[in-house]
Amino acid sequence: MKGEIRAENPCGAGERNRGAGGYITIYLVLTLVSILTLYLVLISGARIGAARMQMESVCRISQNAALAEFHKELHSRYDLFFADTSYGGPGGGNEILAQHLRNYMDSNCARKSPAAFLRVTDWTSMQVTDVLVPEARYACDNGGRAVREQVYAYMSADPVGAVVSQLLVSADQWRGLEISGKEWAVQTQQSREELREALREGRKEQREENEEKEENEEEVTPQEYEAASEEPSEAEKMVDEMESFEFLPVLLQVFGGTDGLSDRHFDSGGSLCERQVHLGTGMMAANSHRYPAADEILFDRYIFEKMGSCTKPCEDGQLRYQTEYILCGKDSDRENLEATALRLLFIREASNCAYLFMDEARMSQVHLVAAAVALIAFNPDLEKPVSNALALAWSYLESVQDVRTLMTGGKVPLIKTNSSWQTHLHELLSPLTAIKDRDSGEGIDYGAYLQGLLLLEGSTVKTQRTMNVMEMDIRRITGNSGFRMDLCLDEFRMSAAAKACGKEFFFEGSSGYN
Repeated sequence: MKGEIRAENPCGAGERNRGAGGYITIYLVLTLVSILTLYLVLISGARIGAARMQMESVCRISQNAALAEFHKELHSRYDLFFADTSYGGPGGGNEILAQHLRNYMDSNCARKSPAAFLRVTDWTSMQVTDVLVPEARYACDNGGRAVREQVYAYMSADPVGAVVSQLLVSADQWRGLEISGKEWAVQTQQSREELREALREGRKEQREENEEKEENEEEVTPQEYEAASEEPSEAEKMVDEMESFEFLPVLLQVFGGTDGLSDRHFDSGGSLCERQVHLGTGMMAANSHRYPAADEILFDRYIFEKMGSCTKPCEDGQLRYQTEYILCGKDSDRENLEATALRLLFIREASNCAYLFMDEARMSQVHLVAAAVALIAFNPDLEKPVSNALALAWSYLESVQDVRTLMTGGKVPLIKTNSSWQTHLHELLSPLTAIKDRDSGEGIDYGAYLQGLLLLEGSTVKTQRTMNVMEMDIRRITGNSGFRMDLCLDEFRMSAAAKACGKEFFFEGSSGYN
C-alpha cells in the first residue's frame, strides 16, 4: 500500500554484529599468542646465543689475562715470555693456574645489573662450574724446548748476528783441536821421558868410557868429564822448568795468582740442575710462527749476549762467569774459569804445535840449542829428543800466553803466524815471569773461543744450565726468592664449564705467546 512503512527486525542485526566481533576477538587472541610465542622463542634463543658468546669471551679474556701476567724480571733480563704459575706462592702448576683462570672468569661473570624482585641478576645469570688446565708446556719440558724456541725467535731478529756467527769454525773442528791438544800433552810428557832416558844412557856410556881411559892411563879431557857429569845443561833446565810450571794450577800459570778473580759460588743442592723439576705435558706450541728448536749457533750467541764471562763479568749475578759455568757446570767462578782455561789450553796447544814444527826460523833456534847439547854430550843421537822436548815445551808456553791474552781481552788467531807468535825460546828458563799481558791484535777474541767451546756441549745440558743461571739470578731480586724456572709456562690448554639460561656451556682452547 502506498505510504506504508516497514520496520526491520532489530534483534537479527544485533546477533550478526555480535558474531563478527567474536571472530575478531578469537583472531586477535590467536595472533597475539603466536606473536608472543615467537617473541619468547626469539628472546630465549638470543639469551642462549648471548650466553654462548659470553662463555667464549670470558674464557678468552681469562686466558689473555693469565698470559699478560708474564714474569717481568725474566723478560727484562733475558727477553723471554713466561707466566710464573706460583704467583709468588710456595707452589705452582696446572691446578694453581686453573684457580687463577676461574677467578678471572668469576669476575667477568659477576652480576652487575640492578636488583629485580630482590634478586641481583643479569640477562644470562652465568655461573662458572668448573675450570681445568689439562695440558701445559713448562720451561723444562722436552729439554727446555720452550726456552730454545723463544731464544730462536729473539735471535733471528738480528740478521747481522746470525751472519757473523756463521764465520765460526764448525764443532767438528773445535772438537778436533781439543782432542789433538790432549794428544800433544801426552806426547810432551813422553818426549821428556825419552830425553831423560837418552841423557842417562849418554852419561852412563861416557862415564864408562872415561873409566876405561883412566884404567888404560889415557887422558880424559874436561869436555869428556863434563859430558859424564849429572849437572843439567841449559836445555834440560828449560825442560825441567816447564815441567814444574805445568804442575801448577792453570790459573796460576795464566795469571801468576788469583788476586782480582771472582770467588763467587752457589749451593748446587737445590738448583734446577740437581732437583726433581716440575714438568708439564710437553704440548706443542700453537703459535703462528712455528718456531723450530733454536739453532745451536744462535743459542750460543744468545748465551754470550745475556750471560757474564771472564772478559765481561756479570756484576749482579750469583756467578760472575756465567758462560764458563754453562760450559763446565762447577759450583764456583774459579772452578769454572780453571776448567775453561784448561780446555782453551788444549786447543791452543794443538794449534801452536802444528805451527811451530812448520816454522823453519823458530825450529832452527831449537835445533841450534839441541845441537849444542849433543855436542857437549858427545852424543849426536841426543839432538832429536832434545829438539822435540824443547819445541813442545815452547809450544806449551806460547799456549799459556795465548790463554792469558784471551782472558785479559786480547785476540789470538786460531792458526798462528810469524807476527802473532808472542814468546821466546830463552823464556823457557823462567816461565812464570814470561807470561804477561801481550796482544798481537790479530785473530779472534775470548768470546769467539767460548762460542767454539759451546758448540761442543750437548743441547740439553747447555739449556738446563742456562735456565739454572736465570733462576738463581732472578732469586736475588727482591720478592723473587722462591722463583722456580720449572714452574713457568708459555702455552696451556683450558677446559671450562658454566651454567646459564638453564643450560650448560663448555669451552676448550689453547693459548700461548706468539
